Amino acid sequence: MEEAERCDRVAIIDQGRIVAEGTPEELRAEIGGDVISARSRDATSLGERIADSLGVEVNVLNDEVRIEHPDGASFVARLAAAFPGEIDSVTLAKPTLEDVFIAKTGRRLSEDEIA
Repeated sequence: MEEAERCDRVAIIDQGRIVAEGTPEELRAEIGGDVISARSRDATSLGERIADSLGVEVNVLNDEVRIEHPDGASFVARLAAAFPGEIDSVTLAKPTLEDVFIAKTGRRLSEDEIA
């Protein structure tokens, strides 16, 4: 992904289909805000409850619940208040091309390398 960050245009291909195309900046802007990653021992259950109670779309990858939100900092506070003691760690970051890949395909790039 580091090399892709320096390109003029990038295409994300999933199972032989182009699922996203544009400059790195355009693709990251599609995320629409910050990326929040919350780790938990039961990420699937936590992800379902976050989606239901906080009304956001979540993506669960292994032990991590991923959420895209326009105001990540305030959302992290709401998340921690709503689920005290259930979250092992929370990360707030600006979107990367890896985040775009996950949003478009539902999995990490490294999972494709293993398969």
